[in-house]
Amino acid sequence: MDELTKINLLYDFYGDFLTDKQKEIFELHFLNDLSLGEIAENYGVTRQGVYDILKRAQDILNGCEEKLGMIRRFEDLEKKVEKILQSLKELEVNVPEDYRNRIRKISNDVASLLKESGE
Repeated sequence: MDELTKINLLYDFYGDFLTDKQKEIFELHFLNDLSLGEIAENYGVTRQGVYDILKRAQDILNGCEEKLGMIRRFEDLEKKVEKILQSLKELEVNVPEDYRNRIRKISNDVASLLKESGE
């Protein structure tokens, strides 16, 4: 996973642990792709000030993951569900048509749950 994806995932899971100002600046930089200089100009602070806020926010998000491990658990769960879906797909081949339809329905339901939990 690339660094930007990781940072955004941390924000999705733990963004509520940040102050409103940290959230605003984080979103401007990482989600809206504004530079440190652009953000500094908008807020009337230095680029270093913006950098410090972003660094503190990232430290908070990383600390939350270290303590709570929600992303790690989510990724583990995602892998297990993918294995289940693969097993169901393999099982489909060796069963009568009626069972195949049931297996497909279960697979679709599980895939939908996985998608919903990732949103």
